[in-house]
Amino acid sequence: MNRHFGQRAVVIGAGMGGLSVAGALSSAFKEVIILERDTLPASVMSRAGVPQDRHPHLLLAGGLQALDSLFPGYAQDLAAAGAVPVNVFKDVHYERPDVGALPRRDCGTSLLCASRPLIEHTLRRKVVAIANVTLQSQSRVTEIVPAAIRPMVKFETDAGVGAAIEADLVIDASGRGAPTLGLLDALGWEKPQETVVGVDISYTTAVLRAAPTSFNWLNLVTLPDPAISATAGLIIPLEGGRWFATISQHGATDHPETWEEFLAVARQLNTPAIYNAIYKLLPPGGLRHFVLDASRWRHFERLERLPHGILPVADSLCRFNPVYGQGMTVAAREAKLLHDILGRVAGEEDPIEALQAAFMSEVGTLLQAPWNMGVNADFAYPTTRGERPERYEESRQFEAALFRAAVADPVVQRAFSDVVQLMEPFDLLNQPDIRQRIESHSLAQSA
Repeated sequence: MNRHFGQRAVVIGAGMGGLSVAGALSSAFKEVIILERDTLPASVMSRAGVPQDRHPHLLLAGGLQALDSLFPGYAQDLAAAGAVPVNVFKDVHYERPDVGALPRRDCGTSLLCASRPLIEHTLRRKVVAIANVTLQSQSRVTEIVPAAIRPMVKFETDAGVGAAIEADLVIDASGRGAPTLGLLDALGWEKPQETVVGVDISYTTAVLRAAPTSFNWLNLVTLPDPAISATAGLIIPLEGGRWFATISQHGATDHPETWEEFLAVARQLNTPAIYNAIYKLLPPGGLRHFVLDASRWRHFERLERLPHGILPVADSLCRFNPVYGQGMTVAAREAKLLHDILGRVAGEEDPIEALQAAFMSEVGTLLQAPWNMGVNADFAYPTTRGERPERYEESRQFEAALFRAAVADPVVQRAFSDVVQLMEPFDLLNQPDIRQRIESHSLAQSA
């Protein structure tokens, strides 16, 4: 075991980000302690701290790849637990109003579709099986206390009993970053700038107990024309022979409350594909709702320094619009980045400081592509609040050209798939061969 980094790392939060990072750190510290405020279920169940876990979650191919690298056998375990393999795009019916449905080609990538509780439970089992990792539930962190040498994490149990743990490294995977922001306040240090994009995204989800009617796909995505509609639809499988059917609305002020209202909204989608797949099915037990007001990037990476031994990750750094299914995958890739950096800085005089500096210098690049892909799509809706990214109109024109080329050209569609699945960097689409293919199809369309 590599002991160059210290005796103890403390991870705040046992969501996908915290669990992933705990595994990444386990070879570099004598012990890793995860503090989680929730009571964690012993079986596959929803939990209070993840109110959106009753809605579809996608672990993109890039996230599955990262987790399988950090936790060998994770993908196999998830599949064995009932996750449904989906070939991209062979098993995916993906509809856009500007190009229709993308061709159902095999782009060489597969997903495993499952509920968020199953995805997280499978990872949690992997993490707690690591000998030097301890997971303490019912432990609500109240603050990080600054110290000259090692920070101290204070927390309370459900019974109100207070305790504190010193650590060489504290990972803030709390979701809102409150412990780190509170520490910066206590020190009188500068807080990070924020980029906020108001989306007011509303989800309504039904869990279907029977398969859709007359289908030849495993994922169905119907996107709107943002100029006239803000409503999208999705159907994906999950374990146990069940299916998620979800309606999402940008800028929504209300949502369907009954199955009849749900079907009425589905009937108004850009195509009848989702309505036709579900209208003959028996009504589900009930509908679930979730609302998110804004995507938020806290630019910790722009600060001149962080308190020694403190590192925010996952949603504490950047919370994405969940409609694009990027959050869990980005968290897993951050953990993989942290793991890779550990190997590079082990010999530094102050490896903790070197780890912080290297992670912050590189995480911005990791976040930029998924953030841009999401917010560029969000700003197509007139209700979206915030400042548009630089060269926004150029990005929208490129996206339109990219989809036209993806329909006509399997090479472009595969490159698009690899980028959207966060397997490859966005720069893949700017490589000369791919760029030439995109431009040539645009020229052919305009001729």
